[in-house]
Amino acid sequence: MIRILPNTRTSHPISKLFRPMFEKRNIKTVFGGIISMTTLASGMFMLPASQTSASNIQVSFDQEVVIETKRSIVNVLPDNTSVSQGFHLGHPGIDITAPVGSNIYPLKEGVVVLISYSKWGYGRSAVIDHGNGLQTRYAHMGKVFVQEGEKITTDMPVGEVGMTGRTTGPHLHLEVLKNERYVNPRPYLILTKDIVLAKAK
Repeated sequence: MIRILPNTRTSHPISKLFRPMFEKRNIKTVFGGIISMTTLASGMFMLPASQTSASNIQVSFDQEVVIETKRSIVNVLPDNTSVSQGFHLGHPGIDITAPVGSNIYPLKEGVVVLISYSKWGYGRSAVIDHGNGLQTRYAHMGKVFVQEGEKITTDMPVGEVGMTGRTTGPHLHLEVLKNERYVNPRPYLILTKDIVLAKAK
C-alpha cells in the first residue's frame, strides 16, 4: 500500500521572525491602510493621463476635412512661376521668379503701411499689415500700384514684378512677418506641382 503524505512547507527564518508582528490585528489595519492609500494615490495621478491618451487615440479618420484657401501662390503670380530661393538664415523670405510686368497680388486683404524705394536691397517694395500681428513684404517690384494707408483686397494688385534693388533677375521677394519676426512664407502659400522649391544656395 502506498501512503501519500500531505505536502509540508518550511517557512523562511525571516518569515518566522516577522509573521507574528504582521498577524496582529493593529499591524494588519495599518499595513492595509498604507497599501490602500498608495493604490488610490497612484490611481489619481495615472487616471487623467490615461484618459487624455485615450481621447487622443480615438480620432475619427473617416470624416472629410475641407481646407478653404481664397488665394494661393498661383493667384499671386502667373502659373509659370517658380521658387528660386527658399527661406533660410540670411534670407528672410522666398524668391518667386516671374516675367517682368507680372501683376503681384497680396496674400490677404489689409492696409499698406510702408512703400519704400531703394537702389539697393529691396528696391521698390511694399509692406501690408493684415492684422493680428501679421505683415507681408513684396520687394524688387518694377512698379508699385498702391499707396501708404490704402486698404486693399486680394483682387487688387500691389505692383508688378521687376528688377529693382539687389537682384540678378526678375522675381518677387516675399516676406512674412509674424509679431515682428520673420517666418517661413511657405506655410502661407499653396504650392502646386508646377512650382518647385529650389535648394537654398
